[in-house]
Amino acid sequence: MKLNFQQDVLNLPGAVLSHTDADATQLRILLWVASDPSLSQKLKQLAKLADCTPKSAEAALTYWCERGVLMQEDGAAVPAMATVTEVPAKKESASKRALLHRADELPTYTSVELADMMEKRETLRILIDEAQHILGKVFNLSDINILVGLTDYLGMNEECILMLLAHCKRIGKTNLRAIEKYAYTLVDRDITDPASLEEEIRTAEALHSFEGQVRTLFGMKSRALTSKESKMLRAWVSFGYDIEIVRRAYEMTVNATGEASLPYANSILERWNAEGLRTAEEIDRDTAAQQAKKEGKSNLKKSGKPTLGNSFDTDDFFSAALRRSFAEPTDKQ
Repeated sequence: MKLNFQQDVLNLPGAVLSHTDADATQLRILLWVASDPSLSQKLKQLAKLADCTPKSAEAALTYWCERGVLMQEDGAAVPAMATVTEVPAKKESASKRALLHRADELPTYTSVELADMMEKRETLRILIDEAQHILGKVFNLSDINILVGLTDYLGMNEECILMLLAHCKRIGKTNLRAIEKYAYTLVDRDITDPASLEEEIRTAEALHSFEGQVRTLFGMKSRALTSKESKMLRAWVSFGYDIEIVRRAYEMTVNATGEASLPYANSILERWNAEGLRTAEEIDRDTAAQQAKKEGKSNLKKSGKPTLGNSFDTDDFFSAALRRSFAEPTDKQ
């Protein structure tokens, strides 16, 4: 009997044979690291491939490092993944899932492995077929790898993945690599069930549509918004202001400054929010009242009547009052 190497060969140190106390997990970890040494730096992926927990994978790496089988490139017999630490799980998280490392990568499968998975898993075949229809394109090997990673590695169910893809299609984001990054942020925020994802999508699409309307109104080009500008728009949405209210702030901005200034409009909207003005009708009444007050002051000044608005007017007022008081006794005589 002889080994059938086909196209892949694993090289292992002969010293492995002397460690008969190694358990199944430790042996699987060693074989996977032998197939791809970079897996020692991807603890979550390594654990997934070896069908164990990240903690067990770390313990297995430590086992082989302590016995000199695994070593860093500089020759030090220490765990190759010593710099990789687990991020504590979110407190009171519904799924109790730890935050994902950006150093980790989704698993990469060969075409043979993917074909085998699709043959055995009908739900995966349906997912891939539906995903292609949603995004309107035929997936390549890399695309399918990402989809499998989203369900097998990030733990997103098929319904959530399809919801996410449909949402990204609606906002013009169809690159699966970008969608993968979006999925990471959702999982980090514990948005992993259909209900929470639906709420997230509703908010995101409202903001996306609102941003487009604001861009048109302010004559902004296609450049990306700055973080400060994005924060302003999110605040306006949180105030409950729609584009009609923003239009009023825009018109006041242009009338006052002669240009479409987003920061100036923001100061107006923040004032309205601070004063509890929520609807367009309330804002219109307030604007009319402010205008009437301003015109009243202007008319008063034009009439030449004394006002209490400044020291000169005040002096004139009191002088006139004094003259009347001195004149009154004389008139009575």
